[in-house]
Amino acid sequence: MATSPNHPMDAGQATSIHCRKAACGDRESIAWLVARLEPLLLAHATWRMGPDLRRTQDPSDIVHEAWLVLLPRLATLPVRDGRLTPVLLSYLTTTVLHKVRNLLRREIRRTAHLPTPSQLDGDPSTALVGDRSEVIGAVMRGEAIDLVRAALDELPDADRQIVLLRGIEQQAPEIVANQLGITRGAVSKRYRRALERLRSRLPGSVFGELQEE
Repeated sequence: MATSPNHPMDAGQATSIHCRKAACGDRESIAWLVARLEPLLLAHATWRMGPDLRRTQDPSDIVHEAWLVLLPRLATLPVRDGRLTPVLLSYLTTTVLHKVRNLLRREIRRTAHLPTPSQLDGDPSTALVGDRSEVIGAVMRGEAIDLVRAALDELPDADRQIVLLRGIEQQAPEIVANQLGITRGAVSKRYRRALERLRSRLPGSVFGELQEE
């Protein structure tokens, strides 16, 4: 159904429409998706890489590569409960995790000292598409992530970690609870509280597209 001034398109619908167009190579839709999700992805990559790896690697390079892996697969992504945003975040962050793992292995061979253990495994194939790469790079260079980073930094450490695991990586609440050593109910409560704070701080952002459960 077409939208109207009385029935405006919500953010989830906009994401789905831009995904379909981006899958066909539409540059404006690719730029829209990158601009929409980039601040979260850079915050996530920065967190996952840790200070040691960031001394030699730029998180934005990892995120750029994740986009290049995703774009050729946009047309085949499944819809989750009628929404694509959680699927996009899950795919992109999983790819970032695989890239980080590969970098850590390379650093181990190069420096012969072990990084912090992680649970990263698997490695999806990559695909380089020159035209799309240019679009992604241009948006990433122009996209300011200061507001998202500041909003996440304002959260208590435990709440911020839950947002990164539950919201951005789209891990199940039971898995997050097990990792953090707290109850599922505590995860849900902290996640809900953190999302409310982030939505209030950044109205209209992608945080509004994340489900509380």
